[in-house]
Amino acid sequence: MVGFVSSVRTIYTGPAATSFASGANETRHVAGGANAASGVEETSFAQTMADVLTDTAADLKSAEAASISAVRGEASAQQVVEAVMEAEMSLKTALAIRDKVVSAYQEFSRMTI
Repeated sequence: MVGFVSSVRTIYTGPAATSFASGANETRHVAGGANAASGVEETSFAQTMADVLTDTAADLKSAEAASISAVRGEASAQQVVEAVMEAEMSLKTALAIRDKVVSAYQEFSRMTI
């Protein structure tokens, strides 16, 4: 999840670091020089989506492992709840992103050329 947020910040810039949250989305396309100087790594949209899905799958697996550990008596209820809540948040985020991508695709398909 943290990787996704940092990737979004590399894509969207604005007057402050909260530009993405505030809705002031200004897309910046910089080839090499400026990003290299600022230490920000550019990633593609496809790579960002792959990272989100990988992180979500990892969170789901860790929640499952925590649940199994709790059944065996090796983990506390608090650890299980924290792992499951993190997995739930990651899954909800991934589903929301998927819904927005599908919605955008449908909007593009309705456009006349």
